[in-house]
Order: sequence, then C-alpha cells, then structure tokens
Amino acid sequence: MLKAIQIAYNKDFEKKCRYASEVGFSNISVNYTEITEKTEDAWKKINDDILRILSENNLGCIQSHPHYYNPFDSSEKIDEDLEFFIRQSIISSGYIGAKYCVIHPRTSFTSSFLLSRSLEDNKSWLSPLVECAKKHNTKIAVENMPIFPGSKAVSPLFSSNPEHLIWLCDFFKYDSLGICWDFGHANLIKADQVPCLEAMGSLLDCTHVHNNWGNRDDHAPPVYGNIAWDRIMPALERIAYKGPLTLETHCWYDDDHLLRSFAKHNYDSLVYLESLIK
Repeated sequence: MLKAIQIAYNKDFEKKCRYASEVGFSNISVNYTEITEKTEDAWKKINDDILRILSENNLGCIQSHPHYYNPFDSSEKIDEDLEFFIRQSIISSGYIGAKYCVIHPRTSFTSSFLLSRSLEDNKSWLSPLVECAKKHNTKIAVENMPIFPGSKAVSPLFSSNPEHLIWLCDFFKYDSLGICWDFGHANLIKADQVPCLEAMGSLLDCTHVHNNWGNRDDHAPPVYGNIAWDRIMPALERIAYKGPLTLETHCWYDDDHLLRSFAKHNYDSLVYLESLIK
C-alpha cells in the first residue's frame, strides 16, 4: 500500500518533508490548518512554495487536511473567515496534486444531538465545497468523528457511525465524495472497526492512521495503543482497499535528530502494519 505521513505547513514544513523523503516516504498529506493568510495572493505564494518543496524532495501529495470547525460548533454556525480558509485549502490541494481533501463533517447541537438536522446541514454545507473540489481536480473525503473523552457531548458526533458517511456518499455520488476512515477516532468510541470497513467497502478512499488507548485522542504512532491492527489490516485487504495508509501522528520534537527518528519510526510502523496482511 502507498505510505504517507501528514505534515503541517509551517516553519518546519521543508525540513520535515526532507526527513520524510530520506526515510522512505514518497507521499505526504499537507495539513493546512496552521495557515492564517487572508488574501488569495498570499495563498498563491504558499501553493508555489509547497509545490517547490515537494518537487525538491521527490514527494507527491496524496491527500490534504483543510481547515475545520471546532467539533462542538453547531452545524448552523457559519464563520466566513474559516470558510475562506477551507476553500483556499481545497484550491491549494488541487494545485499541488492532492487526490483527496479530508473534511470534518459537522453536528447539530441545537437542543441535543440531532441526526436528521446534522445530515441536512452537511448536505447544504458540503455542496459548494464538493463543487470547488471538482473544479480544482481534487475530491472531498469526509472523515469519521468521535466523541472526545472529557467533552460535554453526551453522544458521538455526526459521522462517527460509517452509516452517516455512507448517507453523504449516496447523496453526492461516489465520484464527487468519498470517505476517510480515522482509526484513532473510531477507537475512541470503542467501534468494532472490521464491520465498519466492510460496510464502507469501495467508498473508502483514504485513511488517517494513528493510535490511542481509548481515553484520549493521542494521535500516537500505530504501535502505541490498543487498536487491533491484526484484524484491521486483513479487513482492508478483503475490501480491496487501494488507497494510502496516511499517518496522522503528532510530533512535538524540535531536535532535528529526533524529528528524523520520529519519521523513520513511523515509516517502519507502516511497514509492520502491511506485514499483518500476510
């Protein structure tokens, strides 16, 4: 399977891309969420800078992570500045060749968790984003969201159930919208991930690979936590998953040696996950 690692565009982006390439990655996912430039001209310069860095390090960009709303902002809320950042992230994704843009669906909290209202709000909110992605030769992939331990929410967020994601795929049609399955998020709600993967089947376009112990959204490397990879990896094989294994692991190191070591450990972890298929 194609292996990738998510890297945020910030002051360390170029260095982290170099390390990713050196340890074996041929693709990354660009995380746009730290970019706060408010003009299209500034974004165009960023797009060219990302493309330059990818080219110089022999890297492709298989997917991206645009900006997103706070998970507990009710889906009725619209923030125009944030909408600008999301659209520019999608435009940039197409420009740098990213195949998928991973979007967080939203949840209605007008009284309590409202499933039907959440579905309708997502259809309305996602429609212009789907059209923007089509125009710029990329594709929206909606991500499963969890319940976050310690939060005020009393139930999982909309899209925590793969059925919710499938509803959105059915509405937009698969060639316009697919699914990104986040294994760490699923683990937080104690989901049995094998039937989830089987239910999504060919609708699954891409992944977020990380781990936790079911208590916090740690975004730890795959081998640190209690996700049953020995069941999940053969399930991906059974559904004929052809997309990338994209790490969404968090790293807080500043030391260059540790950053490179972190990238190497993550790459080796994906190699190990692949070995579980056989």
